[in-house]
Amino acid sequence: MFGDVAQAIGNRHSLELGEGSTVGMLAKELAKKVGQKRQGYLGEYRVGGSEMAILVNGRNIDLMDGVATVLREGDDVVILIPTMGG
Repeated sequence: MFGDVAQAIGNRHSLELGEGSTVGMLAKELAKKVGQKRQGYLGEYRVGGSEMAILVNGRNIDLMDGVATVLREGDDVVILIPTMGG
């Protein structure tokens, strides 16, 4: 995780998820792990919204099945928020 999301929930996490778990389930477990109570969000950003990009093995989940993208053992998940500036 990078930027504001990393500040809210930390940089790196390793989680054990059951078979058939999805990106949405991962986000829910991450939020629970860090004590965040606002459902569907990581930090101030809505999971599955246009506010952040989630990559699984380098591919944006928007090009896959969104938050319903199924994860497999060893998948690398990166969570990014867009940066603004000039």
